[in-house]
Amino acid sequence: MPQVEIFTPTGVVSGSTAEPRVGTDTKGAPVPLRVDASRWYPLDGSAPQHRGNVTVAGDEIMVVILAPPPFTVHAGWYPIELEIGPYRLAGRLPTSPGFDPARALARPTGAYVPLRDVSISLPGRDDAGVAERPYAHVNRYAVERVASSLMLGFFFPGAVLEPVADQGAVPNVVVARSASPA
Repeated sequence: MPQVEIFTPTGVVSGSTAEPRVGTDTKGAPVPLRVDASRWYPLDGSAPQHRGNVTVAGDEIMVVILAPPPFTVHAGWYPIELEIGPYRLAGRLPTSPGFDPARALARPTGAYVPLRDVSISLPGRDDAGVAERPYAHVNRYAVERVASSLMLGFFFPGAVLEPVADQGAVPNVVVARSASPA
């Protein structure tokens, strides 16, 4: 079974799940996610707990670390910073070549937006450290603030949008390294 981490407003649930992907109902809202052999890491500083099998309600799910998002060959990866509940995320958002969010016909479907190269922190809590993850799925309806060079109102409805200077996209390029001659 795949491993999962779910960041909620009051802590983090980790364990395993039978679900291969994060889910969305027919109206686009997040669905509950069952976690087996779960561990609970509360944000209030109390001790972690083993909780067994639990189901996290869809409206409690803010960030999910589960299966990697689908690989996008020609994506441009734009830096983005999000505030969602008690968490601050910095990562990169994939866009298609020539993406113009003001004119894009393709809008996100479902409740989650994939990010890559993600760092998750608790602002004002230096004792908490930073969680570095290669990817994450963010509940777009729970995002409160977005800092990006892209206009992402359709992606994060209800969030405060803060424009930042355009740093440009980073192409998804794999560089082959050859052994140096001896």
